[in-house]
Amino acid sequence: MRVLDGDDVLVPPVEDFGYPSTPRNALTFASMGVDGVHYAVLKRGGMVRDDSPVIQVSPMDSDGVLVLAESFLQYLAGGCGISSRQLEIVFSAQRAGKRALLPFIAEHFRRARLISEERNAEMTARYGNLIERK
Repeated sequence: MRVLDGDDVLVPPVEDFGYPSTPRNALTFASMGVDGVHYAVLKRGGMVRDDSPVIQVSPMDSDGVLVLAESFLQYLAGGCGISSRQLEIVFSAQRAGKRALLPFIAEHFRRARLISEERNAEMTARYGNLIERK
């Protein structure tokens, strides 16, 4: 099943993905499998929280780190093209015992929805101070 637009999901997530451009406080959860591009949640105060931003790390790019979403929930919702409230309905179905979450994300998640120069510049301006460079 393709989940997260074909990215390799890392289970468990990785503390050190091995690239100098990966922030010290990043917990990597997926990899594109090309040019070292990977996706991580930024730990805040040493732990992943509901308000931990999601980043894309591109080791081959000069800038290297883009903030994609203000939280993992917003990352999934934005990638699926829905609101976080709509995604909560999918979570509720999953909690009720229905196999809902992975099939929904596999069908709807498109990384391109999260990437636009204007949006990423705004997100990076807002949350970039949380990136702990090595």
